Amino acid sequence: MKGIFFSVRPFCFASLMFLLVLISGCRSKTNNYEPVYSEDSLQTKTLLYGVSTHAFHELNTAFAKYLNERLDSARFELVASSYFSAYVDKLEKRYFDMAGANGFMTLESIRNGYSILAASVDEAVNAGVIVVNKDSSINNFSDLEGKSIASAGSPALGHMLPMVYLVKKGLDVNNKVKLKYVESFESVILNVYLGRCSVGFATINGWHSFIKRRPEIASKVALKWITPAVPGNTLLIRNTVNKKTVSQLKNLILTMHMNEQGRKALANLGYIKFVPADSNTYLPFKDLLKEYRELIVDPNY
Repeated sequence: MKGIFFSVRPFCFASLMFLLVLISGCRSKTNNYEPVYSEDSLQTKTLLYGVSTHAFHELNTAFAKYLNERLDSARFELVASSYFSAYVDKLEKRYFDMAGANGFMTLESIRNGYSILAASVDEAVNAGVIVVNKDSSINNFSDLEGKSIASAGSPALGHMLPMVYLVKKGLDVNNKVKLKYVESFESVILNVYLGRCSVGFATINGWHSFIKRRPEIASKVALKWITPAVPGNTLLIRNTVNKKTVSQLKNLILTMHMNEQGRKALANLGYIKFVPADSNTYLPFKDLLKEYRELIVDPNY
């Protein structure tokens, strides 16, 4: 009997120790447990913000970041196009949830399921510009006859305004100049800088933005003429975007000039602020478009 007693006792002791260790381990894990929460991605809607070229992607990065840090249930993803005409095509197909547009594009987009969020107030007037190579000896409008002109083409504001402007100054742009169509306003200025074209069409905002990043450009390219000013560019929102998001977005955009981070983001774009606008703001573009069609031979119009 003693032999049996002493053989069972070690077994019971070992079982008891195992049970204590198991209980202790469970209690330790229970005391140290902390729940980990993941972001509810189903509640965050990704919206596509269209910008015309890769250069504008860089300029709009701070602006998109400003909005993303403050929007409740949506975030913007910047989408740039390789060339301007591809951007126009995507806008016409309603590919973007939000997009920037000039007055000509705004009129068409309003008919195509977009609304105006706001209009820009530029640091300089919103106008077209004509830049020349400093070695070209161009001083008068008549000196442009026979010259090659780099342009992004219609419906770029930097193309349509200079074309109308030069016709009114007596130049036959339909027959007496050589238009060279390029991908973007950056390409326009670079073509003039490199001597591939004597003249270039752009916007004043595009010109200032580019020489700010590439100051050496000013050594060979000069701003020669500025067209009459027009209302600022717009931010368009597609009519399918949630109304609550649109309301918050509009408030953020119209007030961002009131804080330092917002002002810095606006400065990258060459803007002072955004202001309320509607289709009536862009009525002057209807007359401009009519004038363009009457004066310019353009297969797109």
